[in-house]
Order: sequence, then structure tokens, then C-alpha cells
Amino acid sequence: MLEESLRGVAAWMEAASAPDPESGYCHRIATYYEDGRMSWLYPHSNTGETISAWLDLAELLDHSLYEEWAYAYARRIVDDPVKGVYRGVEKGAHGLAWYWTDGGSYSGLYAMRMPHHFLRIYEKTGHEPFLDVCSTIGQTLRERLLPSGLVDAGWSPQNGWSEGGTRCGSRFIYSLATFATLYKITRDPAYEACYERSLETLEQMQMPDGGFYQHYTLAAAEPLPKEGAIKPFFYSYILNALEEAYGVFQDERLLEIGRRLGWCLVRLYRYRNAIPYCIGEELLPADRVEADTAIFSVSNGLLWLHSVTGVQEFLTTGRSIWLDAFGVQWRGTERPGWRGAILQGANPDLAREVAGVPVNRTHLRAESGRLGKCSLWEMVNHTFAARRMWDAY
Repeated sequence: MLEESLRGVAAWMEAASAPDPESGYCHRIATYYEDGRMSWLYPHSNTGETISAWLDLAELLDHSLYEEWAYAYARRIVDDPVKGVYRGVEKGAHGLAWYWTDGGSYSGLYAMRMPHHFLRIYEKTGHEPFLDVCSTIGQTLRERLLPSGLVDAGWSPQNGWSEGGTRCGSRFIYSLATFATLYKITRDPAYEACYERSLETLEQMQMPDGGFYQHYTLAAAEPLPKEGAIKPFFYSYILNALEEAYGVFQDERLLEIGRRLGWCLVRLYRYRNAIPYCIGEELLPADRVEADTAIFSVSNGLLWLHSVTGVQEFLTTGRSIWLDAFGVQWRGTERPGWRGAILQGANPDLAREVAGVPVNRTHLRAESGRLGKCSLWEMVNHTFAARRMWDAY
């Protein structure tokens, strides 16, 4: 079953790369329709986890070509100063990754998640630019670390650093792991200090039930007033960051945060038999459109939590969520771009379409005949979770 699912993931990722005339990149999203149509959205996704997903697929499926694709994908991100990691006239923004939403802004979030995977491909290839870009990313994020412990890392040629606004998605605390990985690479105590500051902030941000609000103020890392949105979709970012940082420091404080978040997910799954994309009373328009969509990416983090805490419920729930994804994975082979897709359904209630959905998320608007979408983020985390189960067997 694991092999069947992984071969499907590999087929989908291969197809996601094919529409791009510039080899190496991979599209972020595919949408599917009842009449057999499909479309690819947002190339140049800059999802650093794609590197490790290709490497895992190469090792588990014994397919050397996938390792070459990992290398090509990493090279493309490093070598492209515009739609890869930025290296333009604003030196203070060097290392930020191009953000898919509008083609003109750069995000520290994507950059935060890259060093761990660049380090892995560097250790396989010895290609020095992969190590160099880690230092570039680390330096920029360290310089943008605010007293609040969050990183102000949204920049564009049009708006400068104000591109980041005044709020921060909870997933931006991934900088915690980035600073840990940079400390691993450099042994520079400044990165350890940044890690400590970020960890204090993460502890402050966690709610009593173990979860996290969707948005926090950059200035104080406090929940935004009158905004009660909770986005479990972001929890996979937090869990992945905890694992990455724990691999460097073996810090019990990370496990305590993870345990509390893990139990939050267990309770949510037991109540709904699914992990919803977003919950709460005050949701963004785009989030309201897909709030009830089931997400699967947290299975990887739950399985990791089980491996380090031994809590059986984390294993049971992590496996169940992974099996849910396997259950909706497209089995047919006759349609290019469909095979292996983990389908997240479209909202069937067309009346629930709301005003204010951003132009770059028009694929979420109500549309008759749409089956759903498949996202690269779900596919890479499905791969990581499958590897954990594979290795356990």
C-alpha cells in the first residue's frame, strides 16, 4: 500500500513539473473537473520540501531519476535570482523566496523552510551554492528578527518591507527551525540565541488547548483583536519546525509544545473524523470558502511525535489521517496529471461563495462541476509520513 501510494505521488509530481517550460520547477496546485478537465496553477512554487520528497522517493522506490529531479529543482531555486531566491538590488532581502501570489513579492516563509532541505541535497552532491544559500537565508532572517521573536520577512520592490503588513501567520514561527539548522551548519552562537528567542515566542503563542490562532501581531506576537480564526492547516508547518529544531537541540521544551499540539489534533480528529482547513468565528473570505476541506499534512508531524514521545494516540491518529488521504488518492492512469492526486473536494454549496476572495485564489470560488484540487504541500507531507511508516515496517 505504501509503495502504491508513493508511486502515485511520484507520478503526480512528475506531471506537475511537465507543464513548466523551464525544467526543475513544480506547480503548486492542480484543479480537477467532472468532465475530465484539469489545470495547473502557480509554477515556481519554491516549496523546499519538494527536494526531500524527491530524495525520499528515489530511495524508497529505488529510482535514481528522482534524485536528479531533486537536484534540478534545488538548482533552479538557487540559480534564479527573480523567481527563486532573491538576489536583486535590495541586499537586505537576499535569500527571500519568490512568492506565488502575485509575482512581485518575496516571502521569508518559503525561505525559512529551505535550509534543511538544501543541506540534505548538499550532503549528497557537494554542490557549494546549496550551502551558500543557507547562510544567505539565515543572515537575512536573523537581521529581520523582531523583539517580539517573529521575523518581519515580507518584501517587494513596490512596497519594500511593508509588504509583510502588521500581522503574521502562525506558520511564520518556522524561523525557530531555520535558526536551529543554521546553528548546526555554522555553530554560530548568534543563531542559537535567535532560536531561544523564537522558542520563547512559540511558547507564548500556544493556546491553553494546545492549538494556535491563525494570525498574530508582529509587534508583540499576540492574537489580533477580534480575529478568532484558527487554521489547523498551519499546524503541519509548526510540527515540521518542531521536528527540525529537535533534531539539532533535543530540547524537551519542543516536545512539550508538540505534545500539547498533538493532543489538540487528536481531540479535533476524534470529534470530526477529519482535520478541517480552518475553524473559528472570524475567517478570511478565502478561508470561509474552503474552511471545511479536510487536510492531511499533519499526519507526518503526528507520526514524528509518536516516535519521540511514545504516545499511542499520536500514532493511531497519524495513521488514520494518512489512510484518509490514501483513500481519496486517484488510482486511474488514463488521465495525465490525475494519477496519484490526493483530492481535496470543492465546496458543493455554491451559495456559500463570498465576496473578497483574492484574485490569486480564484480557484476557490464556487464553480459547478469541479471535483476538487490537489496541492504540492499535501503531497510532500504524505511522502514524509509514508517514509516513517515504511521505515517502521
